[in-house]
Amino acid sequence: MVIKMEMSEKAIKYRRIVFVSKILAPVFKFLYYVFMAALVLCGIIALIVFLVNTSVENIMLPPLMTLQGDYYSLFLGNGIRIDAPYDTVSLGDIKTVIYAQLILIAAVSCMMTPVSLFISKLCRNIAASSPYNLKNARYTMYIGLCVMIGYTFVLFMRRFYNYLLVKTFVPDPEAIHLSLGFDFGGVIIGLLIFLFGYVIGYSAERHITDAVKTDVHNDIVNK
Repeated sequence: MVIKMEMSEKAIKYRRIVFVSKILAPVFKFLYYVFMAALVLCGIIALIVFLVNTSVENIMLPPLMTLQGDYYSLFLGNGIRIDAPYDTVSLGDIKTVIYAQLILIAAVSCMMTPVSLFISKLCRNIAASSPYNLKNARYTMYIGLCVMIGYTFVLFMRRFYNYLLVKTFVPDPEAIHLSLGFDFGGVIIGLLIFLFGYVIGYSAERHITDAVKTDVHNDIVNK
């Protein structure tokens, strides 16, 4: 009796994910379209910036770049800020900053577009009370694969972003060299999600197999 009560409490506790999934499914579907639109918008903005031919004073500064009196300040992240004298910054330099930021946004969008789509599909199945759907395992493994490849790609683009901006604004650009390196963090996280997908698939297969065995047993007993 106690075991049944504990199981009932656990079922009620974990059943909340159904309600949460009903909210998250449309949210991630919306984010899917947002990231897809951001990717297209990056291409459009890059084309517009390429065609722009105006003075430095009239061009709109990109995010993270501000004019502080007689010098420009550019925030790179990771606690790094570059200050460049006003007279040394050209229109091409500001365009380089815009291109670098667009590249980084596009890289993040490339990763998050499929991730958002597969999370939306996974949540939709959970919201439909279909946790043993074998597609859930496939969606989870797709998410792991996207994170594995996408996160590594974003890190490469982030390092290229820093390199490009530092090389553009430091007094001695020849002293700056690109060193991409390799980070296993994204690969490890992706592999763990991929493994979790296999666990979900195995659980679904066992549930389906046990259900079939139970139906067969019941048919034999009834006959």
